[in-house]
Amino acid sequence: MTPPPRNLDPSFATTEDIMNAAGITRKTVAAWVACGFLPTPIRVSQGTVGGVFNRFPAWAVERARFVAQRRAAGFTQDEILEMLAELDARQGISGKAAAPPRKDKGRSTGRK
Repeated sequence: MTPPPRNLDPSFATTEDIMNAAGITRKTVAAWVACGFLPTPIRVSQGTVGGVFNRFPAWAVERARFVAQRRAAGFTQDEILEMLAELDARQGISGKAAAPPRKDKGRSTGRK
């Protein structure tokens, strides 16, 4: 049996919307959230079994397309994060999806 369609606010997007827009998997969406390419979604429950899903701001769909295009072009994670920061600054928005702070695991780089 197919679940009923979700009636969501159009200012939000689902994980599936992000996946379809960027041609990526659910695992990649989670990885992009973790690295700061995408904002952390809000988890919403419809009050039914299996009714929990993520809601992203609608702008995350276009952001995912942007990231997918840059990844396909060979840009690194750091380069893309820099591009996103510049894009946000031009739009007058501070830190839409700021990258999580890097944790120094106590490893030496061997450089001085």
